[in-house]
Amino acid sequence: MQNIAKLCADHLRVFLKDNYNTKLKASHAHELVAAYFGYNSRAALLTDTKCCINNLSHAEIIVMMTDTFIDKRRKDLQGLPAELPDSYKLGEEVYTPLFSDQFWKSKYPPFRSFKKLAKFIIENSDLFQQTFKSYKNLPMHHVVDVKSIDDGMLLTVTHAHQTSKIEIVCHAVTTIKLKRVAGHIGYNNLQVSPITMLTGGARRTLLLGGAQ
Repeated sequence: MQNIAKLCADHLRVFLKDNYNTKLKASHAHELVAAYFGYNSRAALLTDTKCCINNLSHAEIIVMMTDTFIDKRRKDLQGLPAELPDSYKLGEEVYTPLFSDQFWKSKYPPFRSFKKLAKFIIENSDLFQQTFKSYKNLPMHHVVDVKSIDDGMLLTVTHAHQTSKIEIVCHAVTTIKLKRVAGHIGYNNLQVSPITMLTGGARRTLLLGGAQ
């Protein structure tokens, strides 16, 4: 079986040498790759036998780690070259080998965040379009709450429409469950609940800044 972490680490080192004339230690490359797979260290990646990153071919969905998570890990690593590009650009190169036909056969694109994933699923749902067809001329918003659960992630999406420049009214909720299968980026067993309409006191008004 191909060692995905090593493949990504080797690719990253070659990219930095060729494009930035920067020599990255193998140990640093492996620590950075582990971070982009969602781990606080390479050791943590190696001990995760339940959801090994080499299971990537079993994942339907990839949600990449946030730049905030990567930035924090970079600050903790001693001796990283100062010439490294920002975490977004670095991530593009770490993830590039993952999306070859050898590892990635999903119909879904990779996602930059769980909020972007939730919005994609909802807005491409025939059920959502049918349920809210009477709101088609109103600005709709999706407020996404992201929660880690025992074997994956739970996304709670509140659907709302804009009533003023600063407020939205919540009308319904959808939940999305994902099972973790490869590192902390690869998921399958996507489960989308029926839309639950909010009535009475359950309908609430939020400031627009809370919407996505």
